[in-house]
Amino acid sequence: MGNAYPTSGSQKHRFGPLSAQDDEDEGADSEASAALASLIEENVRLRALVVQLSDLVLKNLVAQK
Repeated sequence: MGNAYPTSGSQKHRFGPLSAQDDEDEGADSEASAALASLIEENVRLRALVVQLSDLVLKNLVAQK
């Protein structure tokens, strides 16, 4: 069974660098960029946890048979 979610490495490439250090960002834009980067990183971590949980569930189902 294939992985339904991309790995964290491919997510980073999809969204580009996750730093909010842009010379043109100021004030609220910078805060919004930092918040967005934080949400994207958290999304990557949560997707990885979903994959781990799915693997555990599948292993337990196979072990019960």
